[in-house]
Amino acid sequence: MAHKKLCLNCKICFNISHDDVRNSDLTCPQCGNQAMLIAHRFRPPKKEDLRKWKVVEFLIANGFPYQHVSIYEPDRHGIKRFVSYGKYPENMIDAVDFVNRFKKQAIKPAKS
Repeated sequence: MAHKKLCLNCKICFNISHDDVRNSDLTCPQCGNQAMLIAHRFRPPKKEDLRKWKVVEFLIANGFPYQHVSIYEPDRHGIKRFVSYGKYPENMIDAVDFVNRFKKQAIKPAKS
């Protein structure tokens, strides 16, 4: 699977092949700031849509860089089983609910 390089400062996203991930320079080619790797399934909002970009920033800051989040529901025996993957929200109210609902699946930042 490929990844994407995302610059939140410029609000741009570039595809990166799987082979290039280790060798990729995570510097934004437009502003020179640090960019980040994000899951290939991320679809960036339009550059002008600042509300959706705020949602993207909020989700990433809370440990959700657009990785899969799993939804589990109990079966008839009460055992929780995988049902589907959660859909990422596009507005801030839904984003807050999403973060609270899936907080156990958030990616914790690496300790330095």
